[in-house]
Amino acid sequence: MISETRTDKLILIVSILVVFICMNIYPLIVFAEEKAADSSSSFRCFKPNPDNRYRPSIDDGTKWTCTSDVKLLRLGTIIAGFSIFDAIGFSKISEMQYNTETGPFHFHHGPSDIREYKQMDKIGHVVESYWISHLTSKIYRWGGISASKSIWLGSLTGFIWMMQIEVTDGFFKAWGFSYYDLIMNVIGSGYSALQQFYPYPFKGIKFKVSYSPSQAYKKGLYSTVSKSWLDDYEGFTFWLAVNIYDVLPANWQRSYPGWLAPWGISIGHGVQDIAQNVFNGKREIIIGLDFDLTKIPTGDSNLLKFIKDELNMVRLPLPAVCLYPTTFWFGFYFSQDL
Repeated sequence: MISETRTDKLILIVSILVVFICMNIYPLIVFAEEKAADSSSSFRCFKPNPDNRYRPSIDDGTKWTCTSDVKLLRLGTIIAGFSIFDAIGFSKISEMQYNTETGPFHFHHGPSDIREYKQMDKIGHVVESYWISHLTSKIYRWGGISASKSIWLGSLTGFIWMMQIEVTDGFFKAWGFSYYDLIMNVIGSGYSALQQFYPYPFKGIKFKVSYSPSQAYKKGLYSTVSKSWLDDYEGFTFWLAVNIYDVLPANWQRSYPGWLAPWGISIGHGVQDIAQNVFNGKREIIIGLDFDLTKIPTGDSNLLKFIKDELNMVRLPLPAVCLYPTTFWFGFYFSQDL
């Protein structure tokens, strides 16, 4: 008779395999369905549209089209790449975080879950699911998948990747499946889709991150079972950045000074003194200048446009002011220890 522990591990393995298959096979299914459908059903694509261009679009180095023109070699590269990334990435996360006792699948205790780390972990789930969804949407477009399908596929991929982690958490006694994490993942992947479907004004409202290892991490002071830098929340600052030019009405943009277009503001959320007790610590609210790297001219190079769009997830060291719990001016802020 199979023991309860072995049964739980079997369920975990099966769950990961199902997620793995969905992540890599679903794009092929969607493409097949799209080829059979009438192209007039494509989102924001109106006939006549001889250039097959999807509008509006973000100039991120990828081709936004109304219908798919899949490049089989590229699609094969994408599927192989996702497979390798999923296997290696999940293995590395397991090594860093899953080094504690397992048990039957269970849910995280809600009141404790929402109080931990001053919600830094929850914000982190939003940012990570957003970034993965955004990146994979661009990768699908590089493979020749249409704009609307690539957006949905990217958000689905980001959500599935995060769900893989949530299900695994459910088997570890120190964690548990978190409803709140699931909600944050939906918000992150959903906002990625919203931003791409409606670039104006959402293109100008982005999630960003800055990080350097905290003193608590360097000294090994964290009391939690995970010793991973991914849980070094004292070293992270998560930002909501707003580019003023991008959120202005079109008629205002025409008279906006060009040299000001890359500049905006960002609001950051950080935390200190949680290493020894995840329910204590001090929340920090910071406001500062922000610079949009996508506004730097790079000519017609799609590769450089793609790189700019990805690097724009990082908030550059710029002047900032801590508003809470005390007012403090930073000449250049990237993280508390840098």
